[in-house]
Amino acid sequence: MGSSQLIEIPVRWTDVDAYRHVSHMALVGLLDDGRGRWLERVVGLQTSNWDYVVARLEVDFRAPAALGEWTLFGSFAVEHVGSSSVRLRERLLTASGVVVVDAVSVVVAWDRERSAGRPLAGVEKSLLVAG
Repeated sequence: MGSSQLIEIPVRWTDVDAYRHVSHMALVGLLDDGRGRWLERVVGLQTSNWDYVVARLEVDFRAPAALGEWTLFGSFAVEHVGSSSVRLRERLLTASGVVVVDAVSVVVAWDRERSAGRPLAGVEKSLLVAG
């Protein structure tokens, strides 16, 4: 499937916990930020109104991101494109290449008016596969 592209994700002061690490909840938020920007780059700029919801998120925390890691790098790659959803392999890394988080997400194309999932259009599938 599509190739992975690195997205720079800034770490905020409030993301750091009492142990001087980026907290696990902040890491989930940083993944979400990176995923949204990646999807916008891949699909949103080519189509109008590409809304989605996260239907599944599986996260493995591999190593801490310590105080001073003010930028993490998100890697996002398409594993599977279904009729209305896409499964992504996601990773957060430090500037030195240490893997902080490995994750898998499933996002579903969303119809705001109906407040429900919708089928992916052919152009959306093509863009996602190309990644």
